[in-house]
Amino acid sequence: MIPDVTYLILNYNPRGEETAQGILGETIRSFHERKSPRLKAEVYLLDQGTTGGHRRWLREQEARFGFSLILLEENIGISGAINRLVRMARSPVVALITSDVIVTTGMDEDLFEKVQIPEVFQALPFTDKSDVPRHCWIPAEPFGSDGLDLAPLQETELSLMGRLAGRKRRGYLRCIGVELNAMFWRRSVFDEVGFFDERWKACYENNDFSLRCFLAGGCTAVSYDSFVWHHHKVTEKNDSRKLVFACYGEDGTAVMKALWDEKWPDLNRHLDIYRTLGERTIRDFPEITSRYGHSRYLPDPLEKGRSDPGGKI
Repeated sequence: MIPDVTYLILNYNPRGEETAQGILGETIRSFHERKSPRLKAEVYLLDQGTTGGHRRWLREQEARFGFSLILLEENIGISGAINRLVRMARSPVVALITSDVIVTTGMDEDLFEKVQIPEVFQALPFTDKSDVPRHCWIPAEPFGSDGLDLAPLQETELSLMGRLAGRKRRGYLRCIGVELNAMFWRRSVFDEVGFFDERWKACYENNDFSLRCFLAGGCTAVSYDSFVWHHHKVTEKNDSRKLVFACYGEDGTAVMKALWDEKWPDLNRHLDIYRTLGERTIRDFPEITSRYGHSRYLPDPLEKGRSDPGGKI
């Protein structure tokens, strides 16, 4: 049986920190309780180089919830994890669930449908906490609740439509740059733009991929019709962010930014990736195509002779 969607729950808790483990437990429970029975799914959880005690706990969760556990000896980053998901998935849609979110019922069906829209290369829900303020919306219900009333969120779009007379309801905000917490893709999108750039283990990887989606004629959709709760900043509290940055040397932040500036020189002079697109497409930015079009596609890193870090399922 070919599944409709293949999920990857991504975990990086190198010290086995208990608070982060508890939050991951919430993520796993909410996902398995609230995912749609109408979508046939394969579910993997990928763990990267954690402690023995944390791994024992993960195996207990695997036995309880029935996902397939992938244990790696090293951190391959968000980019490497998504690329691995795309290589192994048999389904037409793939999805990433980060280890610090609580999903709500209906989110999966909504995002699954959103990525069937040709211009939508990737789709994510609104959330209560984000580094990108325009992705935020605060429900009336308490944190972690299910069965949310999304009407006030949807009225935000309806208000916008009132200023754009004659446009039918789209159901999503058209964007480029977003924060990654739960994301759905058609697998065919990776045929269009290639793989995630593994030079970034975190922070810039999704901006790079989102920009390449835009160069290929697509957009990122933030759906007005689904929502995910986000604990946010967990990677700063469990030291995983610090360890990721340390992979780049003494000043990891500067190194990652330098990689971005090398690949996308002077981009801010031509395009603000955090400004919503409205009705604009790449056709409205011919200078972007001429200056950066050569960076649109990235082949599978494994095709360049790099070996896949060993793990076991």
